Amino acid sequence: MKHIVTLALLLFSVCTFSQKNPTAKEEINLTELNKKQIIDSLTKQLEEFYIRPNAIGEIKKKLNENYKQGMYKDISNPNEFASKLSSNLIDISKDLHFRVMFDPEWAESKLKDTDKETFKKIKAEELAEAKKKNFGFQQARILEGNIGYLEFNYFEDPAIGSETAAAMMRILSNTDALIIDLRKNNGGAMEMGQFISSYLYSNKELPLYKYYYYEKGRKKLEREMWLLPSVPGKRLDDIDVYILTSGATFSAAEWMSYSLQNLKRVTIIGEKTAGGAHPIDRKVLAHGFSVNIPFGEVKDPITNTDFEGKGVMPDVLCKSEEALNTSHLIALQKLSSKNKDSLNNLDWFVPIIKNRQKPAHVDSAILKSYQGKYGKAEIVFEDNSLYYKWNNIVTLLLTPLEQDLFLIDGIDDFRIKIISENKSVTGIKRVFQDGQERVYKKD
Repeated sequence: MKHIVTLALLLFSVCTFSQKNPTAKEEINLTELNKKQIIDSLTKQLEEFYIRPNAIGEIKKKLNENYKQGMYKDISNPNEFASKLSSNLIDISKDLHFRVMFDPEWAESKLKDTDKETFKKIKAEELAEAKKKNFGFQQARILEGNIGYLEFNYFEDPAIGSETAAAMMRILSNTDALIIDLRKNNGGAMEMGQFISSYLYSNKELPLYKYYYYEKGRKKLEREMWLLPSVPGKRLDDIDVYILTSGATFSAAEWMSYSLQNLKRVTIIGEKTAGGAHPIDRKVLAHGFSVNIPFGEVKDPITNTDFEGKGVMPDVLCKSEEALNTSHLIALQKLSSKNKDSLNNLDWFVPIIKNRQKPAHVDSAILKSYQGKYGKAEIVFEDNSLYYKWNNIVTLLLTPLEQDLFLIDGIDDFRIKIISENKSVTGIKRVFQDGQERVYKKD
């Protein structure tokens, strides 16, 4: 049976954990015996599966001390108890993957999942939920300069998400560079990282990840993930690729970034990632509780190590919110240097990106000084904005890119540049993307 290697985000503030509520007719209050049974079932699962056997004794000791000292005495609400256990597990182990949940329906279904009908029902519900989230994919679009942009916020199992992933990659198949945005990606199935990574190579046999995990009875299984021999659609093996990261980029998203960085296939731009490298599995506990347990380790085939507790360091450090514009500029500049003889002037887009990151502000008095007639054109100052009026037919808003350079709303093939001599406006010129210019003197 295929084992999905899942790496998923544990929210850093346990108070924000969302738990499913029991049905309205059930008003559950935990007894002290319930709590002890839940803790005992938790430590039993740790002894069976947790990847750090030397840490299990300390975790077990601390949780039992907390119980005996009355730390949980005033907690009767199951969701509050789950959040408290989660917080304790993280504090003791320093492992961000731990999460305790209260979801009796899931736990009951899991215990019965050997029943075919129950299993089919669970899978149907998971598929319906994944569809609502578009299997994690938020957008695929083309940025200025034919730069592809792909954003997805978690790694779905390719068994159900590969068609959507392939459709997204098809949109980007003719781009000259690709930006993959993982700034909000919380991880998931590493197989999706394998699937997307395989689009970035052609005719290559390369290992992406090697890993081991524990099955029941602490049976240790070792595996490797390699680039897939085929993917649907065109490979993007000959273009530059950029990955955007933040402090919230976690687990499988970190692994994809780390692996491709070590293979020197991508440039990572943004912030250092969260530092959660271990695959997890969800195990059933007593009384409708469950826990995410790190049950294996992944190693990079090149470095033979991971980034657990350290995070992945970007090649270009910048604030998360600046990463998209920064990567876009770098991509344009690199393409421009490669294609100096191209008729497509990529430098044309640079002022747009810079302005997007830090909008240009032009004082109203300066804008007002640009008013006037220039041949068949007229520049009008109105409501603290400039407008470009052509032949008394059409009036279009001018947006400043620089103090004297303006975009024309609805027109992409030329811009308006103000010409000044001795601090006096003498004309304007249309500046075209191919480098041509047309000058119009001020009347």
